[in-house]
Amino acid sequence: MKIKTILLAFLTAVLFSNCSDSEDQIPNGSLNVEATVDGKAWKGSGNSRVTSVAGIVVWAIGAGATDKSNIALTLNAERTGTFNLAGSALWTTSSQVVHSATSGTVNITKLEGNKASGTFSFKATPMTGTGPEVTITNGVFTDVNIMK
Repeated sequence: MKIKTILLAFLTAVLFSNCSDSEDQIPNGSLNVEATVDGKAWKGSGNSRVTSVAGIVVWAIGAGATDKSNIALTLNAERTGTFNLAGSALWTTSSQVVHSATSGTVNITKLEGNKASGTFSFKATPMTGTGPEVTITNGVFTDVNIMK
């Protein structure tokens, strides 16, 4: 099941990095996602999508920066509250090295209409090969659009 979750999160990250804004009608609103990645400030523009996969609700929140690095969070429900991110979050570096979360949480603090806000943090290790653990802290997303 963990591998399926990681694969789903990876596919979500690819989906967000390959979709152009002209393919969907994106609700008007702010696209702000910020975090500290290994002590360095990171900022990206984000969107989220709620879909049903095999009868299961999947809510993916993704954000990408101009250097092609991105963060993807995958949740199993569209609601406020705290979710465990182990196996459900990804950090992809600008050189496209994908790291999967080994621990962490996301707290959805506001869910109104077509917008979501919250905070997140997680630790992640490379999905293939070896490499150092990445620590993502101070994550915040504000009024990120929700596409359905």
